[in-house]
Amino acid sequence: MQHLIIYAHPSKKSFSCMLKDRLVKESLINGYKPIVRDLYQMSFNPVLSSDDLDKIKYGNVSDDIIIEQEYIVNSDLITLIFPLWWAGYPAILKGYIDRVMSYGFAYKAGEKGIEGLLINKKVVLLTSMGNSIEEYEGKNLIGAFKQTLGHEIFYFCGMDVIHHEFFQQIPDASEEIKEKYSNKALKFYNSVWFEKV
Repeated sequence: MQHLIIYAHPSKKSFSCMLKDRLVKESLINGYKPIVRDLYQMSFNPVLSSDDLDKIKYGNVSDDIIIEQEYIVNSDLITLIFPLWWAGYPAILKGYIDRVMSYGFAYKAGEKGIEGLLINKKVVLLTSMGNSIEEYEGKNLIGAFKQTLGHEIFYFCGMDVIHHEFFQQIPDASEEIKEKYSNKALKFYNSVWFEKV
């Protein structure tokens, strides 16, 4: 079983990086092959260019995108690890989605409307943030984040979002709190490992 981990944080000292490293180890322990796509380390180009659009229109994509699409096709479980910046994805991750989840690969238009093409794939989102969950819930934003950052993208493409975890007030969190958060996140995966997707 292949576990694709799409990681989008520029700092190696971040909670997100710690979470990514622990998830790689847990994947191996539980019989999954982890594939990490560290978008910053890769210097991934997030810009959907006019050339990209022209190629997609005629059923072609750039070579760098073909590589990412093959990782997605060959993965049973996909985890995105990222911080919430300005109420959304970091730009590099948004650009990854713009370029990689392209028409003809992730979805298409048919007689019954839009059809998701990436079926039988489970998605987990792990999101760190600076504010508290209560503050965002007071603005009705947690549900909105789950919808816009998860369901509206991945369900649209035929995938199944099985979990979206938010880690609050990370910049001020102690090492003990970060450990507690990461343990909570990894505990969720116990049911995933057991099911073998």
